[in-house]
Amino acid sequence: MIEITLTQFVDFVLKSGSPKLTVVRRVKKQHGEGYSPQTDFYKPIRDALVELHRDGQPLTGLDQVLRGLTDKKKQTAYPALVKGYKKFAGRRTMEWFAPQKKAWIIDDLSVSLNPELGLKIGGSPHLVKLYFKDGEPGKRQVEAMLHLLQAELRPKTGSVNVGLLDVRRGKLILPTDYDPAYLTLMEGEARSFASIYRSLPA
Repeated sequence: MIEITLTQFVDFVLKSGSPKLTVVRRVKKQHGEGYSPQTDFYKPIRDALVELHRDGQPLTGLDQVLRGLTDKKKQTAYPALVKGYKKFAGRRTMEWFAPQKKAWIIDDLSVSLNPELGLKIGGSPHLVKLYFKDGEPGKRQVEAMLHLLQAELRPKTGSVNVGLLDVRRGKLILPTDYDPAYLTLMEGEARSFASIYRSLPA
């Protein structure tokens, strides 16, 4: 089974022509090197957000993640992430629940969805995928992510909402529609990714 992240798959979907090959090559190279927490740039802030809600900490608890940073790039990027998340949380009433882990599987390709946060926001359950990147997510990027999250998570969890949180801007993006035909398009992209991946040397 070829296992990739939602971000890696969407990066592939958004490319056309030879850049698709570049994405697959990069993923296969990363698989060869193996996962290392040291190379996961957003792991400390991701873990801090989970712990904040799971352990019932105040928002000021996020400031702790800034104090222990030694990486200059993190020192530049993380304050904006903390500020953005505080903006999102604001005066909202939120209660933690363990988010469901799920993968979207097409043939021998498995795309991990795994929303990081399960939050009852104003009493309404939300499964929230965190988006940390610098640039604002584009329309096609949001469309692809939310369609896959809806396809796998909503049928299994009843009335739960799914959303993509643009952490830097403190903006929770919720689906506006769902088109089953779009998922068929994604299935074709998944098979294309797997075919390219298998064709590359180990």
